[in-house]
Amino acid sequence: MMMMSRFARKPRETFGLDIGTSAVKVVQLREGPGGFVLIALGSAPLPLDAIGDGTIKAPDAVAAAIRDAVARAGIKTREAVIGIAGRELITKKVQLPEVPAKELRDAVELEAEHHIPFAFDEVCLDYHVAGRHGGMMDLVLVAVKKSKVNEYVAVVEDAGFAPVIVDVDGFAVGNQFELNHPEPSGDSVALIDMGAAVMKTNVVRGGAPAFARDIPFGGNQYTQAIADRLHTTFEHAERAKLGEAADIPWDSIVPALESVSRDLALEVRRTFDYFGSTSDSERIGRVVMSGGAARLRGLTEYLSSTWSIPVEVARPFERIDVDAAHEDEVRAAGPSLTVAVGLALRRPGERRG
Repeated sequence: MMMMSRFARKPRETFGLDIGTSAVKVVQLREGPGGFVLIALGSAPLPLDAIGDGTIKAPDAVAAAIRDAVARAGIKTREAVIGIAGRELITKKVQLPEVPAKELRDAVELEAEHHIPFAFDEVCLDYHVAGRHGGMMDLVLVAVKKSKVNEYVAVVEDAGFAPVIVDVDGFAVGNQFELNHPEPSGDSVALIDMGAAVMKTNVVRGGAPAFARDIPFGGNQYTQAIADRLHTTFEHAERAKLGEAADIPWDSIVPALESVSRDLALEVRRTFDYFGSTSDSERIGRVVMSGGAARLRGLTEYLSSTWSIPVEVARPFERIDVDAAHEDEVRAAGPSLTVAVGLALRRPGERRG
């Protein structure tokens, strides 16, 4: 779904720019006769607390990280596709009677006023037509505060780049899933991208978004639990979580990981239950995890057992041609690049739904 296209000329080179809580990640793809090809990728870490609660608290540091990630990737184009997530973002599934295409925007705006908890003139509004049946239309409404959009646009422009599309992180995850798993499925699929501080959930069915919610829960909870248990620094705990701290046996951090995983399972179960209550008791057939935390040892097995639903790790480059020069980077980063890949698939001027 496209939140905002600032320009609309002929298709041109862009790159996906994922501004996360702990790092900036960039991916550039090119579409050819045989499909998409990976042209460039890179990342740069962000200082702790540069972004907190979805708010950019240190814009100069974030702009510097953007420039660093782009330079490491060797990307030459200046036009970026960026994503938004967090509390100022509202997604809502609604039904409307079928209306002529020229009247749809006005009908959506009238309906949206009943669902958006912000002043209408304070938001950017978009929508996606998820389906039509019996004279009714299923719509996914998306509203984000203009101040949030402006904050992210400003930091990208300060870094020297032009944000030509502002998308939604959760829908970017759906974009890459649609590319990599084009086969139809009778069940709904829950896509969960867990970054350092925010977990983006997007339930898709038949290639269309059916439900989306951002949850303030992420990999930092695991790191903090390890730090508290071992009375060590956050940075040391992060290395232990990744299995990179030789002085900390894995068994010593398992109780902390299990405690957070229980909280995670309960939090997402509530989201699944809410989705079921709003979708005629529709069941979720499988879960695909992405984000850096998806690589945590044993997490997918634990969640699959707890939810009694198959859980797998995303493969965002499954149907993207990756040459030998990038294979090691893709193998190492894998599911943490899912949002960046989804953003990189977008092109200015396209419209979905």
